[in-house]
Amino acid sequence: MEKQNNKSHLKKSSHKLVKPHLGRIFLSRLFDIIICSVPTIVLSFLNPIHDWKTFLINISISQVILFVYFILVPYFLKGNTLGKLIFNLRLKKEDQSKIKLKDILFREFYFLYIPLLFQIIVQIIMGIIIFTNSKETDLSFVLRIINSIGYTFLAIWFIYIPLTIYLQEENISSVDLKLNIRVYYLEKILIFEKKEIYKKHIHLENDRPGKVDVSEIDKIIGEENE
Repeated sequence: MEKQNNKSHLKKSSHKLVKPHLGRIFLSRLFDIIICSVPTIVLSFLNPIHDWKTFLINISISQVILFVYFILVPYFLKGNTLGKLIFNLRLKKEDQSKIKLKDILFREFYFLYIPLLFQIIVQIIMGIIIFTNSKETDLSFVLRIINSIGYTFLAIWFIYIPLTIYLQEENISSVDLKLNIRVYYLEKILIFEKKEIYKKHIHLENDRPGKVDVSEIDKIIGEENE
């Protein structure tokens, strides 16, 4: 009996840009924030804030880290952060032009620096209250209120952004619409090629019905002509 096996072999692979799931975008952003927060947390342990000098040092270093990670790194990586690369997301202009530094600055001002600047203002106010009043004065209640206001604004802002993206028909943020920028998922496409493998017939071996040897036909025709 003749056996025939169909085997699929990977011929080639390619990629295409498709609309990403919002969860993937959220996880990518969360990853970036966590990565960027690690140096700041380490700095707060190595250099605890106890006066204006340490306060300004920590704030300055934190801002430099944020600027490098969210502005300079994406500029050199064509608009992408480490989080986007890990989650296979790509930032592209609709007209296929290069993403400029001003595009990244404007985009991150909306996503990052608006809530960040508000938080810095809150921290400066708290610093003024702490460092300009005597240690005997109990300011814990006032500081808690101010700190809560800062975190409440952050929470509202980070709820507002994904909510507006979700409600938008194409799930695109207002700043990306203005900049003509889109976030895509880099989907991998595998192209397989089917190959048929024939095995010898158990009894007929290679002499299978329907298999004709052209050389044998030529030999027969030659003998008839003689």
